[in-house]
Amino acid sequence: MTECRICRNAAGNRAVTLSERMYGSGEAFDYFQCAGCGCLQINAVPEDLGRYYESGYYSFKQPGSCFDNAFKAGLKRLRTRYALGNRTGFAKFFLKAYRAPEYFEWLVKGGVSLESDILDIGCGSGELLVRLSKDGFASLTGLDAFIPGDINYENGVRVYRQTLAEHQGRYDFIMLHHSFEHMPDPLSAAGHLNRILRPGRYVLVRVPVVSAQAWTEYGPDWAQLDAPRHLYLHTEASMRTVAQTAGFQLKDVVYDSDEFQFWGSEQYRRGIALQAPDSLAKGLKNSIFTRWELEAFKKSAAELNAKGAGDQACFYLYKP
Repeated sequence: MTECRICRNAAGNRAVTLSERMYGSGEAFDYFQCAGCGCLQINAVPEDLGRYYESGYYSFKQPGSCFDNAFKAGLKRLRTRYALGNRTGFAKFFLKAYRAPEYFEWLVKGGVSLESDILDIGCGSGELLVRLSKDGFASLTGLDAFIPGDINYENGVRVYRQTLAEHQGRYDFIMLHHSFEHMPDPLSAAGHLNRILRPGRYVLVRVPVVSAQAWTEYGPDWAQLDAPRHLYLHTEASMRTVAQTAGFQLKDVVYDSDEFQFWGSEQYRRGIALQAPDSLAKGLKNSIFTRWELEAFKKSAAELNAKGAGDQACFYLYKP
């Protein structure tokens, strides 16, 4: 029986065979779900993971211009300062008229300031970092092991072709947006996160969660499985074990799933790969869905999040 690499349980673990669905190759991979912590994990990590990340992989797309015009840049910086803590009457009025992006919620909960040293791991070409630079943040770094080479943007954003284990630095806030599930050794990775995070600061880990209703409903057609790129699909229990083993406190869990859990899974049920010409990922025109169906999916996702049953979540790990 295969032993769980998170909690070390070896009894009652359930074997699962999953196939590659993003590109439609159908290649099969052996996984198992731990009977202890619930984590779904691949039996053996492929020797050459890089070959499963084609040049068109979504996170590798290049961001647009690094700069806004002076007026727009000034407004964004003002909005950022207000969103990060200014609670005056004018600030509230300004933010109601010029709403901050949803990703500011992560920054506020992480205690971030404009001067914070921020690291985004598994950032692809660094699109989010470029957006944060436009919002006024000054110290922005990215890591991605699968980009062709280092990227140095003219606005000061730096993205390094490195693994987490190779990287040296100290940060006030570290983000992993759907990259932690791609790492071959989560416990080791969490240890490195602790190494480079300053005390009293947060790591944000956003991952698919296998405790989701979508896993129960769709089984091997669940779109977030993404074999073999997703090596681990966690539960709250397995993420708590990861956090505690690395010396973190798991301070909060926020479910943030969206309609992809439905339309992606429904496509897979019908044999439509994510990158197929008739996939919704290529546009609504040739897809099998109507706008009304997508709105219904979006509403259902919000309801599942409220119940803690969505298929992805934000984990806030605090370093004492």
